[in-house]
Amino acid sequence: MNEQERLLEKEDGRYFAIDRSPTGSGTVSIATSEKMGNIISFGLPSSPALFLHLSYKAYSKIRNINPTDLFNYHPQGYWPDDHGQLFDFFENFIEHIVFAQTALEAFANEVIPFSFVFECKINGVKKMYVKDELERWVTLDEKLSTLLPKALNCSTIKGLTQWNKYKEIKDIRDRVIHLKMVDHQSSGSEVKTLWGVMLKNHAKPYCDYAHEIMGHYKPAVEKRRWYNLYPYETRSR
Repeated sequence: MNEQERLLEKEDGRYFAIDRSPTGSGTVSIATSEKMGNIISFGLPSSPALFLHLSYKAYSKIRNINPTDLFNYHPQGYWPDDHGQLFDFFENFIEHIVFAQTALEAFANEVIPFSFVFECKINGVKKMYVKDELERWVTLDEKLSTLLPKALNCSTIKGLTQWNKYKEIKDIRDRVIHLKMVDHQSSGSEVKTLWGVMLKNHAKPYCDYAHEIMGHYKPAVEKRRWYNLYPYETRSR
């Protein structure tokens, strides 16, 4: 192990440069910013690693909660004496599902090879598109089902259990981001509101689903420390 490899071995597993060989060495990425006249430098993180970690941390806060414990009994029914814990639960669920989806979006963009060119139709125009165009204009559905399998020479995820898990993440995330009127008004138990979905599905490990989906694209993750250390500690030991 050379000096660069020894230094990277001590770094946080989310460090973007740690993924280029079996020993974890790679070109260090540096971002700079000016703050109060000083220039700061730091290694860039892997964005899917950050978002997956955020999703996992949020899930860790709610996975062992019994939703019935968030409500108090009254002769007329059940409701919270203190809504704070319930609202904290909703916030953590939202973080869990939104960051799971965001991790997949960041992952798909990050692993498209710079040299890859893909023929597709965007806004009615069919032509060959390069990486930055693909990142911007191709839907995540198409990236996961068609683009990445071609770019990484692996099978499509469509039709597999991982695809169903992805669709579940996407559907709930979309409901969170695009709240409908049904979620903003009083309703009975017959109405399937977002709040009911969150209470019912609190123990589902959507962060694990996202990690499993990424694992389908083995060439992109097999050497990534953050991927192999999941669930976290992110630092090497």
